Amino acid sequence: MKSDAGGIARDSKPHRSRVPWALALTVGLCSGLAGYVIHAARVNRTPKQVVTVKRLTDMPGAEEMPAVSPDGKSVAFVATVGDKRQIWIGKPITKDDADHFGPRWTPDSKSLIYFSNNSIWEIPATGGDARKLVDALGPGDLSRDGKLAFFQRDGEGVDLMVDGRTVAKLPGSGTYSNLRWSPDDKKIAYLRDQDVMVVNASGGGPVRATDVIIQGFTWAPDNSGLIVSTHGELWFVSRVEGRTRSQLTFGELSYESPDMSPAGSLVVSRRGLSGQASDADIVMFSGLKW
Repeated sequence: MKSDAGGIARDSKPHRSRVPWALALTVGLCSGLAGYVIHAARVNRTPKQVVTVKRLTDMPGAEEMPAVSPDGKSVAFVATVGDKRQIWIGKPITKDDADHFGPRWTPDSKSLIYFSNNSIWEIPATGGDARKLVDALGPGDLSRDGKLAFFQRDGEGVDLMVDGRTVAKLPGSGTYSNLRWSPDDKKIAYLRDQDVMVVNASGGGPVRATDVIIQGFTWAPDNSGLIVSTHGELWFVSRVEGRTRSQLTFGELSYESPDMSPAGSLVVSRRGLSGQASDADIVMFSGLKW
């Protein structure tokens, strides 16, 4: 905020009372303060913080669906080679003639799972032969102890599965994606269309986590809530009673598909830097708080 200093001009005109001027200034300041309080109440901003943003990719086209390894040393993502989407870790590790989606790491950071050809596959992080794990409707996720969560068609409905066990029976309509185990492995969250749903890993009915439209999300490492992408901005949606959601990013760039490391580093796919909607790179936020 800039402040300007100025002198008082003296002339020979009759002296006027300064009371109306002071009242006007007081009313103006009060109105401005009230406006600020109303604005602050409408948008819950996080406290001032020092955040580092590191660009991890710089390639033509779009790099999407980042996944940071449990040890925090590597980031997998999806990018196009020719006309097919492949899984990358610095370079493509899948090379077959098919599209690949949703890379997720194994707990030991040595392999990844991904979705392709209506199945979930596992491949070493260094590349090589992929091994089919299970038929599925979309990408899955692995718990800290290696349990695989995935969606599977069951007649007219959809089953949320953990290994060979049905956790929840879900409606057959809608698109299911973005499966994510909670950090304590007690809950599983997922997207149904653009709604985040949460279900107990031990079983039960799903509960809607927030009323905003979601593009992607990840759990906060302390299990306190979700980092979500909505309308290109990142928000924290608390799952702790009494806390409200807070906006984490502001500006012209668009952030999608967040993923969080156990240490709290956040990776996202970022659009808008080049001015082309079809371009996206992967960046990492460090020091972000909510």
